[in-house]
Amino acid sequence: MFSYMIANPRGRANVFANFYRKRIRNSLFGKWILLFALIAVVSIVTLAYGAYSYMSQSVVEEVLDNQKKTMDAVGEEMTRTYEAAQAAVENLYRDQVLADHASFLLQHSFDEYIRHKLDSFYEQSGKGVNVLTYFDNWIDDHPSAEHLLLYSTDRQFLYAFKQQGQSRLIGAHAARSYIPDAMSLDAQPVGPPNAWLLKELGLSARASGLISFRVPISDKNTYKNIGQLLVFYRNDAIERTVRRIGGEQKGSILVLSAEGVVLYDSSGKYVGARHPDADILQSLDAEEKLKERAYVNKLTNSQAGYTVVGIAPKAEVSEAYGGFRLVILLAAALSIVFVVLLPGALVVNYAKRTGNIIRFMRKVEQGELTPRIPDEKDDELGQIARSFNEMLDELSRYIDRVYKAEIRQKRTEFAALQARVNPHFLYNTLEVIRMRALSQGADDVAEMIYSLSALFRGVVRDKTVYTVKDEIEMCRLYLELFRIRYKDKFAYEIKVKPGTGSAETVKLLLQPVIENYIVHGMRHDSFDNLIEIEAYTDQENVVIEVRDNGTGVPEDKLKAIESYQNQREEEGEGGSFGLRSVRERILLMYGEEGGLTVANRSEGGARVTLAFPFRKGEQGLHV
Repeated sequence: MFSYMIANPRGRANVFANFYRKRIRNSLFGKWILLFALIAVVSIVTLAYGAYSYMSQSVVEEVLDNQKKTMDAVGEEMTRTYEAAQAAVENLYRDQVLADHASFLLQHSFDEYIRHKLDSFYEQSGKGVNVLTYFDNWIDDHPSAEHLLLYSTDRQFLYAFKQQGQSRLIGAHAARSYIPDAMSLDAQPVGPPNAWLLKELGLSARASGLISFRVPISDKNTYKNIGQLLVFYRNDAIERTVRRIGGEQKGSILVLSAEGVVLYDSSGKYVGARHPDADILQSLDAEEKLKERAYVNKLTNSQAGYTVVGIAPKAEVSEAYGGFRLVILLAAALSIVFVVLLPGALVVNYAKRTGNIIRFMRKVEQGELTPRIPDEKDDELGQIARSFNEMLDELSRYIDRVYKAEIRQKRTEFAALQARVNPHFLYNTLEVIRMRALSQGADDVAEMIYSLSALFRGVVRDKTVYTVKDEIEMCRLYLELFRIRYKDKFAYEIKVKPGTGSAETVKLLLQPVIENYIVHGMRHDSFDNLIEIEAYTDQENVVIEVRDNGTGVPEDKLKAIESYQNQREEEGEGGSFGLRSVRERILLMYGEEGGLTVANRSEGGARVTLAFPFRKGEQGLHV
């Protein structure tokens, strides 16, 4: 039953329709309870949804506000660092002597600069200016600066200052290094450290936590670009800012360069590498394009070329108000249960008594006329119960007089009709003939005689209960005769679903259908003749389908079959034992609950479907 409902949407619809008709549409108490339940559920769900929406939105706004504050603080920290690098060069320009020394350093060899510095020192009586000391003091004043690099465009050398370390001169000639090519690129002021510079400094290509700030240096007199100032900052100041303001925030804070390289990541996943969603994060509609649903906030510094991005996955944010959801759902569920049970408790007594009356009525529908409704109260339901009991008494008396007599008449008709199709064959004689055929080497003839003999034994055997299994076996023996007769031209298939074989049925119910196909529908000039028999249960009915790939049923014959489907005509003596005989026996055995349909198949051939109520046979077989 359950597997049939899954495979058949129409069956599911019928079950729900029956439930609605019996339990709600035709039940006064069901309508009352349903009305109260609907009002209560709609009201409580609306209030719960409103409360949940308000609380969840408040939590989301709080999370996003906290994220925006953290992003603003990170942006301010990045701006301060960028401006500090810019100020290092601007302060250099403000001092003419210091600017001249810087220009001389970047346009001459280091040895020439040392001699120039000593000459200036003697000329100014020991008050010479040292540009190297200026930058060395600058890096000491900025603890977050890990390295400060002075690069000479003309001389292609690097002078590296290290926090709490020795300064050193690094040759970067184009013949042995890619540093000049990297430094000549029009890079953004803020970005990741160049890999060749990191290599010269003895750091890995993905040095964790370093951000490069680049400031061009020009000659103050000629405005010619003579070099660059690079400052490598550690992002620990940003990390401290995020922890101080963001705390246990949801999602992550990113700082992206213009090329999409992650300069800082609060989650630590992508630092030093290009973010896989960099193009999306830097677009205007990043929130809609991300594969993972998330809230996205951005803070862009177009001058420095970096972007601060805040990503808060919606699934992670929802965890923040998951507790509210559970509390609201629990409160709503308890409220619904209370409100639904209260009106139910008020009508349960009447509903129980009404259900008791309906249950006894259904027993009567199933043919049990002896039960009586035990309700002795004097209200309306008690009066209905007593009237129903009196009606059953009168109906029992009527059945004794008329209905039982009619049933006996139908059984007599059925026995007479059954006798017409159950002749007693002399199968003992057939066995003698079969042995004779075997002795003469006619094995196929012997096999046919054996099948026919077994078929006759089944026909004349007197059984109290005849099941679908017995009928299918009779059909198999009958079909074996024709399989041997037509050899390679004819085949058959039999399928019986589990539990169907134990159903009670009528003897020789399928034989006329098979004979009708052999005589009228089989294509004798073809080698692929096939007849299929399938028996299964459909809800409370047994369905047996006989399908073939023969010539089908002519349209005039179909119309004739449809015409006598709607009326019951008695056959005269010598009439055909075909489809009409099958239908008559189904009607006599099962009444209007049984039926037979005939139709042509779209792929060729015909389909005959027999249906009748499932009644368990005494054998209880499962085939």
